[in-house]
Amino acid sequence: MKYKSAILLVVLLLLPFSAFAESAREYIDQGITKATSGDLPGALSDFNLAIEKDPKSAEAYYSRAVTKATMGDQKGALLDYNKSIELNDTSAYAYNNRGSLKDDMGEKESAIEDYDRAIELDPKFAMAYNNRGTARREIGDTEGALADYKKAIEIDPKFAMPYNNLGNLRGRQGKNKEALLDFDKAIKLDPNFTIAYFNRANTKDDSGDYKGAISDYDKAISLNPKYFDAYNNRGNVKSKEKDYQGALEDYQKAVELNPKFALGYYNIGLSYYNLEKYQEAISSYNKAIELNPRFAQAYDNRARSKGVTKDYQGALSDFTMAIDLDPQNAKAYYGSGYAKILLDKTESGCADIKKAQKMGYKHAEETLKQYCN
Repeated sequence: MKYKSAILLVVLLLLPFSAFAESAREYIDQGITKATSGDLPGALSDFNLAIEKDPKSAEAYYSRAVTKATMGDQKGALLDYNKSIELNDTSAYAYNNRGSLKDDMGEKESAIEDYDRAIELDPKFAMAYNNRGTARREIGDTEGALADYKKAIEIDPKFAMPYNNLGNLRGRQGKNKEALLDFDKAIKLDPNFTIAYFNRANTKDDSGDYKGAISDYDKAISLNPKYFDAYNNRGNVKSKEKDYQGALEDYQKAVELNPKFALGYYNIGLSYYNLEKYQEAISSYNKAIELNPRFAQAYDNRARSKGVTKDYQGALSDFTMAIDLDPQNAKAYYGSGYAKILLDKTESGCADIKKAQKMGYKHAEETLKQYCN
């Protein structure tokens, strides 16, 4: 999981102002005060008034852009960043923030151009290097990302964020030991760095340190009780340890926090299956498929639950759908073939199992010998 952040608001020296602001400067200062205290609608109103007072205030447009982005109005924020840069094209902060916004909107190449400009204007801008590194990583430029994260750390050795991102990058490269050291450093610099705990937990899980992973997921959840991904991933580790009831409870908490989390419902289905509660498993897979009708693995596993309950026709339909969505799913071909055999469609069933065998499914050969001569 990536972790990057825009510079939210330039820290400004707030000047005393009256209860009724009269100048653009006063409205900007008043808006910044409201924004930093969490009153975003009030801040937006003040920045609107500042722009009315001075339509050529780059700072007013910049501040309104930050506020709009924070409130989720990406298009409005982009227009304001554009205007701010049009009025003042020497603000590294504006280019960095516009880059971060474009990054979030999927415009990676354009985001990188903005980060380039921010770095050109301020070669010591660690955040811009960090953000460019993330954008580069997402377009597959691993070496560029690595160089940017290292540069951000070189500029600001106490900047926790690039250590976290460097750890993520190394984890993706399978360098788990190095990744863990990076996450350790990020957490040492910022003991409340929630995502660093989450990422370190993921790496510990990948390394087989399940106890350590659960401890880090616990910490991430204590810092952010609404962190549904952390509940989901902690459930994954508990499932590996065969604590299926504990895993189920974590997955249920994940979907409680995010009712549109299809993967969470799928994992609930897996837990119920492991607890031999097959109808409950089917209901959970139904919900996962309702949320994501192209969830091939959910069809596959729902088919297996239906097979256990002897609904072979229903299982066959689901295996067929799983194959349509993922033609390389050898397990689904095997399941389809077996269901057909149980439905007395032996010739067609054996053909599917032969496909599974050619794709390397290990149980296929034994079944071919038993049912297909």
